[in-house]
Amino acid sequence: MAALCHDAQMITDLIREERLALVERLERVTADEWTTPSLCDGWTVHMVLAHLTTPFLVPRGEMMRTVTRRASIAKAFDQHTRAIAAGRAPDELVEVLRANAGTLFHPPGMPYAAPFTDTAAHHADITWALGDEHHYWADPARLKVALDFLTTPRARLGFVRAGATKGVTLVADDTTWRHGSGAEATGPALSLVMALIGRRPAFADLRGSGVSVLQR
Repeated sequence: MAALCHDAQMITDLIREERLALVERLERVTADEWTTPSLCDGWTVHMVLAHLTTPFLVPRGEMMRTVTRRASIAKAFDQHTRAIAAGRAPDELVEVLRANAGTLFHPPGMPYAAPFTDTAAHHADITWALGDEHHYWADPARLKVALDFLTTPRARLGFVRAGATKGVTLVADDTTWRHGSGAEATGPALSLVMALIGRRPAFADLRGSGVSVLQR
């Protein structure tokens, strides 16, 4: 599958750089802004940060037991995210993310493209909610890793709904990437990433008859 063809070391370098770029932005978040609702439904900016630190604060065994008990990966992450956000201040969590920028992990059965995609998407969940422009902070070509992953069957586990890309050709107009067949949905790579995971504001950045197909 396409996402698995990327060099593993290259992807892990991207993960570290993505985390550090987010840390730099989070250092400028004001006290009031931490309670801003993010684009991730039900989570504030503080809670999205808490989620991104979950792999470093919750042992894998404990997380797997929560998944089994809740019978849902999403519910397990939500439970631990809320607990971390309730118990740790944003400044503390920023330092946790900084200290673990180079820490490698990936969910069982997933490639390293998955945590890169998660970090890049939640980066935008935070910055877009805070009013930043919808552009990627670095070379959009980096996002090919996320786009390749999101258009594979593995992404149906917690990222993209089944059938989301059926009948649509996705085209990134700020880098050389396209996928699929059918009506075209064209726009910036980051907006395609966000549209694929269901973030509604991203659709305004796209054009073409495939946008309505992607929104179905």
